Amino acid sequence: MVFAVYFLSELNSQVRVHLDRVMIIQGASGYASNGRLEQALRSIIWMQQEGFKPDVVTVATVLLVCAQLRALKQGKEIHCYVVKNGFLPNASITTSLMMMYSKCGVLEYSFKLFDAMEKRNVISWTAMIDSYIESGYLHEALGVFRSMQLPKHRLDSVATARMLSVCAELGVLKLGKEIHGQALKKDFELVPFVSAGIVKMYGICGANDKAKLVFDAIPVKGSMTWTAIIEAFGLYQDAINLFKPNHFTFKVVLSICEKAEFVDEACQIFNLMTRRYKIKASEEHYASIIGLLTRVGRAEEAQRYIQLSSSLA
Repeated sequence: MVFAVYFLSELNSQVRVHLDRVMIIQGASGYASNGRLEQALRSIIWMQQEGFKPDVVTVATVLLVCAQLRALKQGKEIHCYVVKNGFLPNASITTSLMMMYSKCGVLEYSFKLFDAMEKRNVISWTAMIDSYIESGYLHEALGVFRSMQLPKHRLDSVATARMLSVCAELGVLKLGKEIHGQALKKDFELVPFVSAGIVKMYGICGANDKAKLVFDAIPVKGSMTWTAIIEAFGLYQDAINLFKPNHFTFKVVLSICEKAEFVDEACQIFNLMTRRYKIKASEEHYASIIGLLTRVGRAEEAQRYIQLSSSLA
């Protein structure tokens, strides 16, 4: 009986410790995902002070926080910790370290970690590509992508989108077409950020007909897709004039202008909608233009649109 009570007491103690660990990790992750990065870092420090040994998930979380805060000193301390405690070679930890160093501007450390990896997965390859892109080394990112294909690693949708953006920046249309072909084989064109990347790549590379063809084939066109076609053609009016715009088209484009605070463009588009295309402005159209003008301090113009919107009542 005494042994049973002791056993249950020890079990409850272990469960409490486990729950405490889980709560701290979840708390740190919650802080990080909500942008409260300093609180996330403090919760990890408190965890160590309380005698909890961080696991792989915890270490990956705090490295993410260090990357976002550009906290190189703390990131290096965690690097020492993972080396001393035998976390390496763990692909997840190594990739997190790569991303932390590249965010902190120490690209050579990212490359050394990547180069030392014996087994690279698609996430680590993509992390190295991202590191080069964020540091402005687009040709090097292209080189990593080509090397990635040698061991026949499967491209995922994230890596595909990254490389499409590189092809657009460098104007490498031929490789962009190859990546488009690979995306089609894997049905990645159904992923919104990939299809948007394809449209933008073709437009920026000067293949406007191809960009329009891909755009037309997208069954559901959200704001991401419209942003891509607008960025591809450079001018809002030029992009709109290529298609048969309707009420929804102008709603999306005005919403994009509102988020980006493109005030003059929004006014031009509103006039284009009502005057050239004879589309009656809705409450949503007026809400976008009025909200934007008010936010940037152009109160008199906002008041004019408020008066115009009163005719909807």
